[in-house]
Amino acid sequence: MSILSTVRRNGGRVYVGVQALLVSGTTMAAAAYFMAARESTMTNWLLFACLVLSAAGLSLLEYLKRTVSDQLKDAVRIETERHKLSETDLLTGALTRGRFLDELNASIGTLSKPRRIMLLLVDLDHFKQLNDGFGHKFGDEALAHLVACARQCFPDSTIGRLGGDEFAILMYGNDLSRCRSRAQKLLTMLQNGRACEGHQVPLGASIGIAVAPQHASSHKELPLLADLALYESKGAGRGCVTVFDPEMLSEKRQRRFLERELRAAVFLNELELHYQAVTDTDRNCVAVEGLLRWRHPVRGMISPAEFIPVAERSSLIDMVGEWVFRRACLDLHNFPGIRISINVSGEQLKRDSFVNVFENVLLETGANANRFILEITETVATAATPEIIARIERLRAMGFHIALDDFGTGHCGFNYIKTLPIDAIKIDRSYIRNLGSDRIAQVFVSALTQIARIQGLVIVAEGIETEEEFALARAAGCNRFQGYLLGRPQPLASFRQSSHRLPRPELALIA
Repeated sequence: MSILSTVRRNGGRVYVGVQALLVSGTTMAAAAYFMAARESTMTNWLLFACLVLSAAGLSLLEYLKRTVSDQLKDAVRIETERHKLSETDLLTGALTRGRFLDELNASIGTLSKPRRIMLLLVDLDHFKQLNDGFGHKFGDEALAHLVACARQCFPDSTIGRLGGDEFAILMYGNDLSRCRSRAQKLLTMLQNGRACEGHQVPLGASIGIAVAPQHASSHKELPLLADLALYESKGAGRGCVTVFDPEMLSEKRQRRFLERELRAAVFLNELELHYQAVTDTDRNCVAVEGLLRWRHPVRGMISPAEFIPVAERSSLIDMVGEWVFRRACLDLHNFPGIRISINVSGEQLKRDSFVNVFENVLLETGANANRFILEITETVATAATPEIIARIERLRAMGFHIALDDFGTGHCGFNYIKTLPIDAIKIDRSYIRNLGSDRIAQVFVSALTQIARIQGLVIVAEGIETEEEFALARAAGCNRFQGYLLGRPQPLASFRQSSHRLPRPELALIA
């Protein structure tokens, strides 16, 4: 029961009681008056007492009226403040999720009489990294700063916090160019940064826009379309504004579906790690590469080329990467004396938490970092920032070996081999396939193997599918080989039953 109703109920009871007392006193006074002719002295005293009682009752009644009135005013004020708190986010001052959705529902109108409004969904970019790097207090300040900037850019609009770092802005009308201009102004204000310990920390956000009734006339459907546009902004590199386009529906909904299904697969441990042999010149298995596979319960086997890009466009890549590494650690005892190689996404390397996650998994499983090779692609290496290079060096210091994958597909010159913190190079299959007919491929592979030998690096020839390719790659100076000729990727149980020759443990470990 609310404070207001309680005050009204209790005040009403007291008020009625005093009224009853006043009526009783007045009645007694009237009776004493009519008895005055027979009972002189006693009646006079009784009459006087009743008059005093009636006067006191009137005074008390007036006092109670004022007191109850004041209590009602206080109760109304408290109730209003409590109602406001229930509708307003305490941290940012934006409307709560429920209140904002109610406002959206009321503003969008009906199917027969739709109103013209624009819904913007706003996500603060890399909010977790802000919390981890600058502390939760700064993270809270960043959220409040976002809302303050949004109020300046959208002064006549409704702003709500949907949860975490997710916000929504309800702009009335259908001037889309004006809406985009304001959204871009918001991004610029955020980019100017927020002060933290004497420094300006730039902030970023991704924004998706959907328009009613142009895109949807339902308060349930409009946020979904704005969310698709927001997802597109994130996929485009974040820090941008995207307006919903009907063409997004089929592709983006499919991606969203795939993302939800993949998240469930990680939690339910439905992914698989298949292993492919890496051999030496005598075809002894000296390492294995763990390759991720997803066997969907309805769609069957889904190619990594389909679901890895979806994971990389969201935080799922961190979950998937952690699952792969933990699975490899748990399978390590099945490969005595040889290393397991796993692929690392460039998106994972962008976050400091990536190194900490791998360190924690090693502690949990008791595995040794020296038993693993982490493969990064050439395109990731060439675009690596000093922060990414520092993370790779931290991994090497922990004992991990680093391999440069798909070498020759990007713009990685030979000078990178001297500067990058790597232990092995995997030559892309396109060069191996053309060794027999392409002179440039022959010169490239031979020069690379000579430089690698000087640098003490291992050279792996990828995509060996024929005996001729194996012989040519070996003649060119490669000392490790991988491909369908030497073994296809297989589930762990099948790999253990295969005829791969394992070398003596003390001789097997390679970079």
